[in-house]
Amino acid sequence: TVLTTLTVGPLEVNCYILWDGATKDASVIDPGGDADKIKSLIAKERLKVRYIINTHGHFDHVGGVVALKSSLGGARIAIHKDDEILMSESHEHGVIFGVKTPVQPSPEVLLEDGQELKAGGLCLKVIHTPGHTGGGVCLLEENAGLLFTGDTLFAGSIGRTALNGGSYQVIIASIKKKILTLADSIRVLPGHGSDSTVGRERKTNPFLNNTAV
Repeated sequence: TVLTTLTVGPLEVNCYILWDGATKDASVIDPGGDADKIKSLIAKERLKVRYIINTHGHFDHVGGVVALKSSLGGARIAIHKDDEILMSESHEHGVIFGVKTPVQPSPEVLLEDGQELKAGGLCLKVIHTPGHTGGGVCLLEENAGLLFTGDTLFAGSIGRTALNGGSYQVIIASIKKKILTLADSIRVLPGHGSDSTVGRERKTNPFLNNTAV
Protein backbone atom coordinates (compact mmCIF):
# COMPACT_ATOMS: atom_id res chain seq x y z
CA THR A 1 0.00 0.00 0.00
CA VAL A 2 1.42 3.37 -1.04
CA LEU A 3 -0.06 6.68 0.11
CA THR A 4 0.91 10.18 -1.02
CA THR A 5 -0.64 13.41 0.25
CA LEU A 6 -0.75 16.59 -1.82
CA THR A 7 -2.02 19.90 -0.43
CA VAL A 8 -4.18 21.45 -3.15
CA GLY A 9 -6.35 24.45 -3.91
CA PRO A 10 -6.72 27.84 -2.22
CA LEU A 11 -8.19 26.30 0.96
CA GLU A 12 -5.30 23.81 1.31
CA VAL A 13 -7.19 20.55 1.05
CA ASN A 14 -5.39 17.26 1.62
CA CYS A 15 -5.69 15.27 -1.61
CA TYR A 16 -4.74 11.63 -1.05
CA ILE A 17 -3.49 9.27 -3.75
CA LEU A 18 -3.65 5.67 -2.54
CA TRP A 19 -2.38 2.79 -4.63
CA ASP A 20 -1.46 -0.87 -4.72
CA GLY A 21 2.31 -0.97 -5.21
CA ALA A 22 2.13 -4.25 -7.14
CA THR A 23 -0.65 -3.48 -9.63
CA LYS A 24 -0.46 0.37 -9.66
CA ASP A 25 -4.29 0.49 -9.32
CA ALA A 26 -5.12 3.74 -7.52
CA SER A 27 -7.81 5.92 -6.01
CA VAL A 28 -7.63 9.71 -5.75
CA ILE A 29 -9.48 11.14 -2.74
CA ASP A 30 -10.62 14.80 -2.64
CA PRO A 31 -8.84 16.40 -5.62
CA GLY A 32 -9.81 19.93 -4.55
CA GLY A 33 -7.69 21.79 -7.11
CA ASP A 34 -4.21 21.91 -8.65
CA ALA A 35 -5.12 19.05 -10.98
CA ASP A 36 -1.79 19.39 -12.83
CA LYS A 37 0.10 18.61 -9.63
CA ILE A 38 -2.05 15.49 -9.10
CA LYS A 39 -1.75 14.43 -12.76
CA SER A 40 2.02 14.79 -12.68
CA LEU A 41 2.30 12.42 -9.69
CA ILE A 42 -0.04 9.92 -11.40
CA ALA A 43 2.10 10.05 -14.57
CA LYS A 44 5.39 9.78 -12.67
CA GLU A 45 4.21 6.69 -10.77
CA ARG A 46 2.40 5.28 -13.85
CA LEU A 47 -0.78 4.78 -11.87
CA LYS A 48 -4.06 3.38 -13.17
CA VAL A 49 -6.66 5.51 -11.38
CA ARG A 50 -9.86 3.51 -10.87
CA TYR A 51 -11.77 6.01 -8.73
CA ILE A 52 -11.89 9.75 -8.05
CA ILE A 53 -13.62 9.77 -4.66
CA ASN A 54 -15.08 12.84 -2.96
CA THR A 55 -15.66 12.68 0.80
CA HIS A 56 -18.30 15.39 0.35
CA GLY A 57 -19.49 17.92 -2.20
CA HIS A 58 -17.96 21.22 -1.06
CA PHE A 59 -16.19 23.19 -3.81
CA ASP A 60 -12.78 23.10 -2.09
CA HIS A 61 -12.82 19.27 -2.21
CA VAL A 62 -14.17 18.71 -5.74
CA GLY A 63 -12.55 21.58 -7.66
CA GLY A 64 -10.04 19.41 -9.55
CA VAL A 65 -12.41 16.59 -10.51
CA VAL A 66 -13.33 17.74 -14.01
CA ALA A 67 -9.70 18.31 -15.06
CA LEU A 68 -8.64 14.94 -13.66
CA LYS A 69 -11.54 13.11 -15.26
CA SER A 70 -10.81 14.59 -18.68
CA SER A 71 -7.24 13.26 -18.59
CA LEU A 72 -8.06 9.93 -16.86
CA GLY A 73 -11.07 8.82 -18.87
CA GLY A 74 -11.34 5.42 -17.19
CA ALA A 75 -11.51 6.75 -13.62
CA ARG A 76 -15.00 6.76 -12.13
CA ILE A 77 -16.18 9.75 -10.07
CA ALA A 78 -17.76 8.76 -6.75
CA ILE A 79 -19.68 10.73 -4.11
CA HIS A 80 -22.41 9.89 -1.63
CA LYS A 81 -25.89 10.13 -3.15
CA ASP A 82 -26.93 12.80 -0.60
CA ASP A 83 -24.11 15.14 -1.74
CA GLU A 84 -24.59 14.77 -5.50
CA ILE A 85 -26.56 18.05 -5.66
CA LEU A 86 -23.99 19.86 -3.49
CA MET A 87 -21.25 18.81 -5.90
CA SER A 88 -23.30 20.01 -8.88
CA GLU A 89 -23.63 23.43 -7.17
CA SER A 90 -19.92 23.69 -6.27
CA HIS A 91 -19.24 26.27 -8.99
CA GLU A 92 -21.87 28.65 -7.50
CA HIS A 93 -20.65 28.03 -3.95
CA GLY A 94 -17.06 28.76 -5.01
CA VAL A 95 -18.15 32.12 -6.44
CA ILE A 96 -19.61 33.09 -3.05
CA PHE A 97 -16.20 32.48 -1.46
CA GLY A 98 -14.35 34.22 -4.27
CA VAL A 99 -12.87 30.97 -5.58
CA LYS A 100 -13.21 30.08 -9.25
CA THR A 101 -14.37 26.46 -9.36
CA PRO A 102 -15.10 24.76 -12.69
CA VAL A 103 -18.50 23.17 -13.25
CA GLN A 104 -18.11 19.51 -12.28
CA PRO A 105 -19.23 16.42 -14.20
CA SER A 106 -21.91 14.11 -12.84
CA PRO A 107 -20.64 11.23 -10.69
CA GLU A 108 -20.74 7.70 -12.06
CA VAL A 109 -20.87 6.06 -8.64
CA LEU A 110 -23.35 7.18 -5.96
CA LEU A 111 -22.00 5.90 -2.68
CA GLU A 112 -23.94 4.26 0.12
CA ASP A 113 -22.97 3.28 3.64
CA GLY A 114 -21.09 -0.02 3.68
CA GLN A 115 -20.20 0.03 -0.01
CA GLU A 116 -16.69 -1.13 -0.98
CA LEU A 117 -14.50 0.40 -3.69
CA LYS A 118 -11.69 -1.90 -4.83
CA ALA A 119 -8.53 -0.91 -6.67
CA GLY A 120 -5.97 -3.69 -6.99
CA GLY A 121 -5.56 -5.30 -3.58
CA LEU A 122 -6.93 -2.24 -1.78
CA CYS A 123 -10.49 -1.93 -0.55
CA LEU A 124 -12.02 1.33 0.68
CA LYS A 125 -15.15 0.84 2.74
CA VAL A 126 -17.63 3.74 2.73
CA ILE A 127 -18.78 4.94 6.16
CA HIS A 128 -21.60 7.49 5.91
CA THR A 129 -20.83 10.23 8.47
CA PRO A 130 -23.29 13.10 7.97
CA GLY A 131 -23.02 16.30 10.03
CA HIS A 132 -20.65 18.53 8.05
CA THR A 133 -22.81 17.82 5.00
CA GLY A 134 -25.71 15.42 4.56
CA GLY A 135 -23.70 13.06 2.39
CA GLY A 136 -20.30 13.26 4.04
CA VAL A 137 -18.38 9.98 4.15
CA CYS A 138 -15.23 8.53 5.65
CA LEU A 139 -13.27 5.86 3.79
CA LEU A 140 -11.66 2.96 5.66
CA GLU A 141 -8.83 0.82 4.29
CA GLU A 142 -8.88 -1.67 7.14
CA ASN A 143 -5.86 -3.81 6.22
CA ALA A 144 -3.65 -0.72 5.90
CA GLY A 145 -5.16 0.89 9.02
CA LEU A 146 -6.13 4.09 7.20
CA LEU A 147 -9.27 6.22 7.65
CA PHE A 148 -9.85 9.18 5.33
CA THR A 149 -12.19 11.46 7.29
CA GLY A 150 -12.77 14.39 4.90
CA ASP A 151 -14.19 17.30 6.91
CA THR A 152 -15.89 15.10 9.51
CA LEU A 153 -12.98 14.70 11.94
CA PHE A 154 -9.72 16.65 12.20
CA ALA A 155 -6.75 16.37 14.54
CA GLY A 156 -8.16 18.02 17.67
CA SER A 157 -11.29 19.32 15.97
CA ILE A 158 -14.43 18.49 13.97
CA GLY A 159 -15.95 19.80 10.74
CA ARG A 160 -17.94 23.03 10.65
CA THR A 161 -21.65 22.47 11.08
CA ALA A 162 -22.97 25.98 10.40
CA LEU A 163 -23.07 25.42 6.64
CA ASN A 164 -26.16 24.23 4.78
CA GLY A 165 -26.82 20.56 5.57
CA GLY A 166 -24.67 20.64 8.70
CA SER A 167 -25.69 19.66 12.22
CA TYR A 168 -23.57 19.63 15.39
CA GLN A 169 -25.63 16.86 17.00
CA VAL A 170 -25.45 14.74 13.85
CA ILE A 171 -21.68 15.11 13.36
CA ILE A 172 -20.95 14.22 17.00
CA ALA A 173 -23.18 11.15 16.70
CA SER A 174 -21.48 10.16 13.41
CA ILE A 175 -18.01 10.40 14.96
CA LYS A 176 -18.90 8.60 18.20
CA LYS A 177 -20.90 5.79 16.62
CA LYS A 178 -18.98 5.24 13.39
CA ILE A 179 -15.37 6.36 14.01
CA LEU A 180 -14.64 5.97 17.72
CA THR A 181 -15.80 2.35 17.51
CA LEU A 182 -12.73 1.62 15.33
CA ALA A 183 -9.35 0.47 16.67
CA ASP A 184 -7.15 3.06 18.43
CA SER A 185 -4.30 2.41 16.00
CA ILE A 186 -6.28 3.43 12.87
CA ARG A 187 -4.65 6.47 11.28
CA VAL A 188 -6.98 9.46 10.81
CA LEU A 189 -6.30 11.30 7.53
CA PRO A 190 -8.44 14.46 7.46
CA GLY A 191 -9.43 16.84 4.67
CA HIS A 192 -7.28 19.65 6.12
CA GLY A 193 -4.31 19.78 8.48
CA SER A 194 -2.21 17.08 10.07
CA ASP A 195 -3.08 13.43 10.63
CA SER A 196 -3.89 11.72 13.91
CA THR A 197 -5.15 8.36 15.18
CA VAL A 198 -8.56 7.21 16.39
CA GLY A 199 -7.09 6.59 19.85
CA ARG A 200 -5.58 10.06 20.12
CA GLU A 201 -8.84 11.73 19.06
CA ARG A 202 -10.85 9.60 21.48
CA LYS A 203 -8.61 10.70 24.36
CA THR A 204 -7.79 14.31 23.51
CA ASN A 205 -10.28 15.83 21.05
CA PRO A 206 -12.12 18.50 23.09
CA PHE A 207 -15.29 18.18 20.98
CA LEU A 208 -15.63 14.47 21.76
CA ASN A 209 -15.19 14.60 25.50
CA ASN A 210 -18.16 15.19 27.80
CA THR A 211 -20.57 15.49 24.86
CA ALA A 212 -23.71 13.38 25.19
CA VAL A 213 -25.04 11.77 22.03
